[in-house]
Amino acid sequence: MGLLTASISAQASFIVDTKIGQALLGNSSDATELAAIESASGISDLTLDFKTSAFTVLQNPGTTDQWYIDITPNAPGYFLLKFGIGGTSATADTFFFQNLNDLTKLVWSNSQVQFLTGGDCGAHNQNACNTGRLSHYNLYNSGTPPTQDVDPIPEPASVLLLGMGLLGWMGFFRRQSKSALTA
Repeated sequence: MGLLTASISAQASFIVDTKIGQALLGNSSDATELAAIESASGISDLTLDFKTSAFTVLQNPGTTDQWYIDITPNAPGYFLLKFGIGGTSATADTFFFQNLNDLTKLVWSNSQVQFLTGGDCGAHNQNACNTGRLSHYNLYNSGTPPTQDVDPIPEPASVLLLGMGLLGWMGFFRRQSKSALTA
């Protein structure tokens, strides 16, 4: 068990997703949640891809204040987290995010969700572990792909083809220079 714990704690943490808004929606319908995330994202053609209340919340490795859920598919998009806020001082229960980082993970921090997910879930801190407040999450996609400022990475085949072309030109010019010397 000690080796398993050591290997998990040595794993790199996942990048926290970008929070784009929050709202107090109470007992809301899918249509209400869709309208709220469209407003927060500024995108009017979002569609609900997936909604579930069956999931496991895990602590982001190497952190004490970040959480994640493994998901599929691994495509950029948007998601919302809906929490129960009874007995808390939270002013919002629904939090909206853009997922552009670890696309198979929904990752957030305690501060992004008004501390509705708690601290360490270890044996000595059960009162702070309140990930059970998370009611459900929804995944949304848009007909308009999100923009990123990322330089394109050339495909390996393109780089190989370029390299072979350069070698061919070098061989051609060497042969031409040898022919000129012997003539």
